[in-house]
Amino acid sequence: MSNLLRRALLPSLEILLFLLVFYISLFFMPDMLNSDGDLGRHLTVGNYILDTRAIPAQDIFSHTRFGAPLVLHEWLSEVVYALAYRAGGLNGVAWLTALLLATIYFVLAVGLRSLGVSAPIAFFAALAAYFTGAIHHLPRPHLFSLLCFTLLLIFCEMFRHTNKWKWLAFFLPVMFLWANFNGAFVLAFFMLGIYIVGALLEHETRRAMIFLAFLAVTFLVSLINPFGVALPQHVFGFMGNRFLVDNTVEYLSPNFHNISAWLFAAWILFSIVLFGRFTTRVGWTHLLLLGAWTAFGLYSARNIPNYAQVAAIVTAPIAETWLVASLPALRVRFDNLDAVAPIGAGWATGVVVIVLLVGLQTSGVNFDARGEGNVFTTRAFPVDAVDYLEKNPLQGNMFNEYTWGGYLEYRLFPRQRVFIDGDNDFFGEALVREYLDAINARAGWEEILDKYKVTWVIVPPQRALVKELMRSANWREVYRDKGAVIFAR
Repeated sequence: MSNLLRRALLPSLEILLFLLVFYISLFFMPDMLNSDGDLGRHLTVGNYILDTRAIPAQDIFSHTRFGAPLVLHEWLSEVVYALAYRAGGLNGVAWLTALLLATIYFVLAVGLRSLGVSAPIAFFAALAAYFTGAIHHLPRPHLFSLLCFTLLLIFCEMFRHTNKWKWLAFFLPVMFLWANFNGAFVLAFFMLGIYIVGALLEHETRRAMIFLAFLAVTFLVSLINPFGVALPQHVFGFMGNRFLVDNTVEYLSPNFHNISAWLFAAWILFSIVLFGRFTTRVGWTHLLLLGAWTAFGLYSARNIPNYAQVAAIVTAPIAETWLVASLPALRVRFDNLDAVAPIGAGWATGVVVIVLLVGLQTSGVNFDARGEGNVFTTRAFPVDAVDYLEKNPLQGNMFNEYTWGGYLEYRLFPRQRVFIDGDNDFFGEALVREYLDAINARAGWEEILDKYKVTWVIVPPQRALVKELMRSANWREVYRDKGAVIFAR
């Protein structure tokens, strides 16, 4: 077998990781699709942009803020998701999500190997990062952000190892995409700030100045977006509003009583033990990176996937050094495995397997744990209730459950516009407070519904508002099932 053919067909551990993550993601995909209410909104926005060939600058999706200035900080990723949906429905969304996740952790493993980590350690570190980050693996634009974050981390590390600034230059087109993919692009500025401070503490003044110049360039590149400087202003404005952040579930701290957070806790413990036993001094940059992202992960569960990328980059080289020092015979075994399949070898085999899996799912084979396929389920969304609404449409403005807003847009837009959806950085504190007062039937709930000329309501049966509507002579129940109830004036 020629070297070229061998490199194309014999899969490296990085390709095996890619295929494993792709398959595991498909196995759990229905739960991902139904764990978050925002996917429907992203598909609706993406389809609107594709249909009109324009990015809306004013709200057209809600009746409560219709016409208000709108900053679509995820427009490009929404277009990509809409294209995947048009290609294969929710199966297309599933394939795109699985492909993104597989690519993220493949890139992490390749990056670790490029930094000198052996193939087995890189494989297990990236796999551990995948399972640790699974707490926030959802079919949403933030996966594009996680990929860009991983690339930035690896390019910065390659620059530190080689002192070749070309590695930073490679990131500039990625930064352009990141600024249009997801509002979390502002993390690039924070990350580069850490590298600047770390270089100064390590007495690497020239490196610090290069990182500082690169920070300025990345900021200028980020302004190449449809909204210009209004985009970073919008993102920082949302992060500065404590009420909105504290009332967004994904921004809450992880629940360590839930198994989904245990790997995060285990990696923190592992880092403490590793640093305590490792005799070589760890550089300031890595201490700052790991310390900052540990704090961010403890503060907000949505930061845990980013923490896992940083933890893999920081701890994997140290863990390998410690392991080989303890068991010297492993060095030869690791080197032999590295020689068998070069970095990224076996790409042709990977392509064939992915095409095979996609083809099987297209023909009706379900890979998921429940055997349900990639559909929105009644466990998460008012599927049957919306079926009823499509046959028996109600007129006027709706009031809806917050987490159902995206699904209702997915099914009913443009004939109906929602009261609110998951984009609470757009709806703002005042409207979110009004929503909470109304859904919990607090004093003044009737005035809120009157203010927005609401003529029908769709919410879960257990909501406090339902009891008040049932008592009111001004409202009548027109539909009910186990998951949803609809009232009309």
